[in-house]
Amino acid sequence: MIDWHKFETQLSASNLSVASAAERIRHLILLAIQAGDLLPGSRLKETELGAELHVSRTPLREALTALKAEQILESDDSGLRVRTLDWQDISALYALRAKLEGMAALLAAAHASSSEKQIIGQICADEVQLMAVGAAPSVLAVHNRRFHRAILQAAGNKFLSESLQQLSRLMVLLGTTAYSLAERTDSIQKEHQYINQAIQRGLPKEAEEAMQAHLDKALVARLTLLSLTDTEELD
Repeated sequence: MIDWHKFETQLSASNLSVASAAERIRHLILLAIQAGDLLPGSRLKETELGAELHVSRTPLREALTALKAEQILESDDSGLRVRTLDWQDISALYALRAKLEGMAALLAAAHASSSEKQIIGQICADEVQLMAVGAAPSVLAVHNRRFHRAILQAAGNKFLSESLQQLSRLMVLLGTTAYSLAERTDSIQKEHQYINQAIQRGLPKEAEEAMQAHLDKALVARLTLLSLTDTEELD
């Protein structure tokens, strides 16, 4: 049985603004998927889920409907389940992400203000410190998202931001972080530094290429993890 209290605590600590009961339930389910407590292919039964979360049917159905619209959940003859991404899905997802985030890095290098560059540089410096003290993979993953979000903000293109936000919703289906691969952790930090240096120096093409190379390597790590599993569980 899923420890929903754990995710309630995480949601409270995140300071995320939750406007309704349905939105709260949606975030709790997303946290459970990202943590690997709800695996790809897991069935979601309204009665059981409502009892576990202590919620009524209406907000629960609203949350499930929203997650289905976002393609996080899918339905078949047996009901709702967490969507499963196969090898080709993951490859396609990362190919698109590399293009979009490469553009974000290019625009950030071309247009970022001195303050935005300072924020990106500080995030990279903080990452080095976190790794030095042996921060948990989950902590590093949160920091990683800060790094990518800062670059996207510095890019200053709202349509690019909207596209990447939509894409990022599907990334939750990959489960827990690739920082769980010890050999990958040092590489990620170095790749982030290459991206940061190109942005700091105002080199758009170099920033784009560094970001795309970073995500190409991230794809290899994801597919490696997928190939090592006995089931369709992801990293």
